[in-house]
Amino acid sequence: MDMEIISRVKEQLGYKLVRPDAGTSRVLKHAAARQAFAEMVKLNGINSQELFDRIHLCFEEHSLKRPYHDWYHTCCVVEGTIQGLRYLLKGRLPGLSDTQQKEVNSTILAAAFHDIGHSGVKEPDIVNVSRSILIAHRFLVEAGIQDKDDRTVAVDIPFLLESLQSTQFPFKREPLNEYQAILRDADLLQILEPTWFDDLYINMYQEFLEGNPALDFRQFCLNEMVFIKSAKFHSQWFRKEKYGTFLDTALSRVEKAYSAVCS
Repeated sequence: MDMEIISRVKEQLGYKLVRPDAGTSRVLKHAAARQAFAEMVKLNGINSQELFDRIHLCFEEHSLKRPYHDWYHTCCVVEGTIQGLRYLLKGRLPGLSDTQQKEVNSTILAAAFHDIGHSGVKEPDIVNVSRSILIAHRFLVEAGIQDKDDRTVAVDIPFLLESLQSTQFPFKREPLNEYQAILRDADLLQILEPTWFDDLYINMYQEFLEGNPALDFRQFCLNEMVFIKSAKFHSQWFRKEKYGTFLDTALSRVEKAYSAVCS
């Protein structure tokens, strides 16, 4: 990785002049995701903050120390998914039906587990997703968090695992429902985080270099710009709440990054 070129690009972009450092950003994101998780996930007899902490521990136990696909990215996706669910259900919060609460629980847990055990680009994403499904299923069963025959609100495991599978890239199919659409869209919005340059142009690039050591940084910047410009989003939440920001911020960021590396 040519840090001299990357540092020059960051300087031209004026990046890091107004945001917290990476460590502070991670702490703040973890706290925000934990609080949002606790407010939205409702499981009888289970403390949601403690459950979040147990999932975090499980994530770290299975972590392959990927620069991009790490707990910070997971917290970003969890928080984004919850924002999308709040938009979708805003007229019904609080007071969800048991079925709605079960779907909310399942979608947020899918977001929390969607990259657990991720290998980066060392393996096809179907392998990463299959690993995440196995780890998530084992965790939920061992924790006693599963669908029940009675009326107790819990988690619909098939719904959860199918939602998790919808994040497999390259995308094989359209989201099957609005919950999957929200999760899919939240997983693509790292470019809107204040840490966007480090996240994508250093951490993601580092993962791509493991699969292709000859990948030039300029080519990576071009690939990222093409990817962001051609990305498809599906949720009502994105169309109503994120579309303008995406046009104004995300597209500007990838275009400026490519222009900077080419100058």
